[in-house]
Amino acid sequence: MFCHAVAGPGILVNSTWPGNKYALMSGTSAATPHVAGVAALVWSHFPQCSNKHIREALIQSAQDLGPAGCDNAYGFGLVDAKAAYNYLTEKGCNFTVGETLGGCNQCQECSSSPTSSPVAFPGCPDDQKYFKLSIVTDDYGSETSWRVTSSTNNNIASGSGYLSNNVYNERHCIPNNACTFEIYDSYGDGICCGYGQGSYKVWVDNVEKGEGGGFESSEVVELCAITPIMPTTPAPTLLPTPVPTPLPTPVPTLAPTLSPTPSPLTPPTPAPTLAPLNPPTPAPVTCVTVKIDILTDDYPEETEWNILDKYGNNVASGSDYNQRT
Repeated sequence: MFCHAVAGPGILVNSTWPGNKYALMSGTSAATPHVAGVAALVWSHFPQCSNKHIREALIQSAQDLGPAGCDNAYGFGLVDAKAAYNYLTEKGCNFTVGETLGGCNQCQECSSSPTSSPVAFPGCPDDQKYFKLSIVTDDYGSETSWRVTSSTNNNIASGSGYLSNNVYNERHCIPNNACTFEIYDSYGDGICCGYGQGSYKVWVDNVEKGEGGGFESSEVVELCAITPIMPTTPAPTLLPTPVPTPLPTPVPTLAPTLSPTPSPLTPPTPAPTLAPLNPPTPAPVTCVTVKIDILTDDYPEETEWNILDKYGNNVASGSDYNQRT
C-alpha cells in the first residue's frame, strides 16, 4: 500500500487549467504541489538548512489527521507552513537527520523518538486546545451542521453547508473551557443510515472524544474531562462526654443546740404591809397533791422544772436527769 509522510489539501482544490481557466481538482495531483510549495516557502526562510531538515520540520509540525499518529491515509498529518517555521526557529538546523526512508518509517530518523502519547496541535496557545472533527456526509449533506460552545460562548466554532457524500476535516484551536460539541441534522434523521453511510468523529489534542452518526435531530459530545465527585466521608461524630454525676453532698449533722438555762427568778420584795391593829385570821392552807410525768429527750440533763406559789416562791422543782426515761 502506498504510504506518504505528510498530506496536503487534495479535494476540490481550485487549480489552473488549460485554456486560461480554473477548475476544481482532487487527488495527489492537487495535494503534491501544495506540499512542495509549503516546503519551498519554509526553506526560503532557512536557506542554511538541508532538504532533510525541511522534511523533518514538516513532519514534526504537521496537524495530525485521522487516527492519532502516522497512518496510511494522511501520513503524519496536514502540512502547516507557520508551524514548520516556528519549529525551525526554535531548533535551528543543527539537529541530526538520517537516511531517507519515506512514509511512516521516516520518523525513525527524527531527532527525537516518536511517542504514542498524543501531541497537541502545533501553534495552539497554552490557554487553548486542538479540536479536530472528521465528518462523512450522507446523501443530504446540506442538512448537517455543528458547533462548539462553552458556558460563556454559544458559537466558538461551527460548520455547515456541506456537500453530500463527502469527507470533511475541521481543525480549530478552541479555549480550554470549550466543553461541548453538538452536531445537528435539520431533517431529524441523523447522518446514518437511512440515506447514506454518514458518520463523524471528534478529537481534542489528538484524544478521541466521541463518534457516531445514528442520531435524530442532534447529538452532544463532551470535550472536557469529567472529574468524578468523590463523596466526602463525614467526620466521625464524637459522643458527648457524659458529665459525671456529682456525689450527694452529705448534710452536716448540726451540733445540738443547748437550750439556755433560764436564770432563776428572784421573787420581788413585797412592799411592807402595816400590821392591822387586829391581825387577820389566816386562811386555812389547803394541800394539793401534784403528779408530774416527764419523758426526757436525748439530752435529759438539759431538763428541769419548778412550781411556784402565787408569791413566786419555789415550792417544788426537779432537775439533773441523766437518762432517757
